[in-house]
Amino acid sequence: MTDDAPELDPRDIATAGEYVLGILPLAEREVFQRRLLSEPALMAEVARWQTHFDPIADEVRPVSPPAKVWNEVERRLFPELSPSVRPVRLWKWLSTGSVLASTALLALLWLGQPGPDAEPQLWVSDMVSADNSIRLTALYDETDGEMRVSVAGQPPAAGRDFELWLIQGDRAPISLGVMPHEGQAAMPIPEDLRILVANATLAITDEPAGGAPAGIATGPIVAQAEMRRI
Repeated sequence: MTDDAPELDPRDIATAGEYVLGILPLAEREVFQRRLLSEPALMAEVARWQTHFDPIADEVRPVSPPAKVWNEVERRLFPELSPSVRPVRLWKWLSTGSVLASTALLALLWLGQPGPDAEPQLWVSDMVSADNSIRLTALYDETDGEMRVSVAGQPPAAGRDFELWLIQGDRAPISLGVMPHEGQAAMPIPEDLRILVANATLAITDEPAGGAPAGIATGPIVAQAEMRRI
């Protein structure tokens, strides 16, 4: 995706993806929309992101979640509010383009909406580099032990790879594998590691091609974020 528009700043490429997903804060979205009117290359990048996400959207079934799912989301997000006020606050929260809202959206896109009797057991981590040029969102489903990742932004340098690490308490970081340079990937988490995912921290490091030698991180940390339950 990035090779088609080398003239764009990597931060603009990442922002275009966030714009298509609808997760930019309102003020940033309005600024970006004004830029689209005068920057054809940026508009083309938005079109590329739309094409990139279209196949995922095609797989989403139009199923309305049961009322108890929304009630539980509202209760967890706003426990201090009365039930009559929670729906109003929920819509305000969704409209802010928060990271948690975006990862909840990705959860629905990748895993499908829960059935009437389903009890979602999902954890998310949204890792963004300090300069906003690299973003990796990880979604973990406790029910099947699978983690899915989505990578966007500037790829690693030639001969380098990004590697994902699981950090839990005082344990040494555990490699979860080398990440794709862009797009999505699914990875099963070994059964002996699944118990460590809850409330862990995920981190991305810049490593030699193929991953860190001997499974020990050598490169700088590109981004990190805690796993959060949704």
